[in-house]
Amino acid sequence: MNMIFVNTRFFCYNIDMYKYFFFLLLLLFLLIPFSSDAQDIDTDGDGLSDLEETTIYFTDPKLADTDGDGFDDQVEIGAGYSPRFGGKKKLIQVDSDKDYLNDLWELTLGTGLMNPDSDGDKYLDGTEVAAGYDPLNSEKTKLDKLIKVDLKTQHLDYYFGDKLFGSFPISGGVKSMPTPIGDFTILDKVPVKHYGGGNFDYPNTKWNLHFVTKQYRYYIHGAYWHNNFGQPMSHGCVNVSYENMEPLYWFAQVGTKVEIK
Repeated sequence: MNMIFVNTRFFCYNIDMYKYFFFLLLLLFLLIPFSSDAQDIDTDGDGLSDLEETTIYFTDPKLADTDGDGFDDQVEIGAGYSPRFGGKKKLIQVDSDKDYLNDLWELTLGTGLMNPDSDGDKYLDGTEVAAGYDPLNSEKTKLDKLIKVDLKTQHLDYYFGDKLFGSFPISGGVKSMPTPIGDFTILDKVPVKHYGGGNFDYPNTKWNLHFVTKQYRYYIHGAYWHNNFGQPMSHGCVNVSYENMEPLYWFAQVGTKVEIK
């Protein structure tokens, strides 16, 4: 009769190794949170997850108030302010990666707040947006620019593709001097212009977008002489606060569509 000998020492050794291996797996399973949980971790309790802070906003995940201005990071972002720069700087006023595209529009588009060339095509994100190209597509894809003015609500919205870039009150023409209604395009961009007439004189008016010539030339332009936006105030042009007009002027190109109703 043949005898079978089993090396019990070797067998027991392997059993112990398997137990140790599975113990390590269980430990890793318990210690490493699920990905969905990881997205919810908020170490500093500022309302932004650590993942958002490190990959989107580039704020400090261990500091609720990254810029030390007395407001938590999420509160600032929700109100349109930058959590990275003090001095009450708005997102639309700062450019973290120096690519000529402000932080608000970077977040709106989903481009990298700290990546000046998000699609890697060797053109800065801001350069592409200014020229009407998608900064997230290296294939030179153009996106429509559109400015919409609603005279009933005295409001202006403007879009890059399907993304809303700005929305604010304006002042259109008064009843005796109405703003033209229809579909237009930007014909010219004039950095500084002098508006004057029989009873008004507004020199050095900044950021003027010429959109139609009829009896007069009509512009969407900055207005420094009043702060009554949301009410008809103009001689037919579209008045915009300087704060809102500067980025709109940068955004608009000759040929940008304008819809006024």
